[in-house]
Parts: sequence; structure tokens; C-alpha cells
Amino acid sequence: MLLPLLIVAVSMVLAHETGHVLITRFLGGRWLGIEFRGYMLGVRLSVKSLSLRQIAWTLIAGPLAEGIVVAIANLIWTADTRWFLLLLGLQWMLNVIPWGLFPNDGTRLWRIWRDRAIS
Repeated sequence: MLLPLLIVAVSMVLAHETGHVLITRFLGGRWLGIEFRGYMLGVRLSVKSLSLRQIAWTLIAGPLAEGIVVAIANLIWTADTRWFLLLLGLQWMLNVIPWGLFPNDGTRLWRIWRDRAIS
């Protein structure tokens, strides 16, 4: 049970950041590299040429990619479904909820929505 959980956790991080990069590139932005902040991993993106709605999609792409990883993992390791869903829930709590304390995806999305740039 521990090995599948570790594989899924690492895959979620990779898929999350890859989701940001792929959608940004698809929409016309640029990938500038990988960034480490303490224990956090992220990607540096240039979104200057993107609209705020397109930037919102780049932010949404990461958590959606994690959901896809968990869905695939549930097909492979059906006995561990509850652990994968717990892992996904914890990750989304940290990254999707707009805490405002650190620049996570949820905080950035909330600021775009708050400024009525997207509806």
C-alpha cells in the first residue's frame, strides 16, 4: 500500500506542474523553468501574452491533472482508492483553497475572480 501511495503522490506533483506548463504553452505562454521554494516545487511561466481568463485556465490545469492521475491510479490499485482520494483532498486543500498566506493556485484564481476579470 505504501509504494502505490508514493508513486501516486510523486505522479500528482509531476502531473500538476506539467498541466500548468502544457496549457500555458498551448495558449501561447512560455515555460521558463522549474522553481524550488523550500519544500515546494513549481514552474516559472511567462503569461504576459495571455488574457486573465487564459491565466485562470493555466491555474486550473494543475489540480485537474492531479485528478486524472488519481482516477488512473484507482483503475490500477482499486483497493487503495480511499487513500488516493484522501491524498487528492489534502493536496487540493493546500493548493486550491485560497488561503491568501502564500501564492497557491487557489489564491491566484480568487484574486483574478475578485477583480472580476473572470466570471
